[in-house]
Amino acid sequence: MSELSLEDVLSKTALGRREQQQRSQALGAKQRHVLILCDGRRALGELCALMGDAVLPLAQALLASGHVEKAGVARAAPALAPSAVPAAQLAQAVAPTPRRSIALSRMYMFDMIERTLGHHSGPARAHLRAADQSDALLLALQECLLLIEEVAGQAQADKVRAQLCTMLPEDWVEHVERPLVQRPEAALATVRSSGVTT
Repeated sequence: MSELSLEDVLSKTALGRREQQQRSQALGAKQRHVLILCDGRRALGELCALMGDAVLPLAQALLASGHVEKAGVARAAPALAPSAVPAAQLAQAVAPTPRRSIALSRMYMFDMIERTLGHHSGPARAHLRAADQSDALLLALQECLLLIEEVAGQAQADKVRAQLCTMLPEDWVEHVERPLVQRPEAALATVRSSGVTT
């Protein structure tokens, strides 16, 4: 097996992708972090700049175990001294890209409704689950926000709304970032069917 160099670009194998999804505990935390960053685009030199020189032996071990494979060689770029990289830029480079997903947004709202209503959350969660079209789901999310406001107050509803706006597809955000002026009857009906006093 050939030694890796800083110019090598690694990508996950089928085994590596399974390990990332299933977390079999076969890898240590640092090795798993390197596995996640082996995306077929970043050269090992870039990973070393982010995580330190320990990346090379960790990557070599992942290559030996069949979790990653060589995807090519990157063109060498002039290295920046650590002091030349602003802290904010470095933090942005290592921070995970926020995922925007309708499914993730729905799951987040399921969780928040359950936390807010406890064992009374069944009807509200059923209402959210039944919304299978975009318009219906958007309205259901707005109604759930109103329900949280009814039960837990404006401040809690605003926190949930702000978090939801980081998860929704960008073209949905404008529809939920501002509270609705009128409260839809469905939201109030959900409150009443939940048995929660407002």
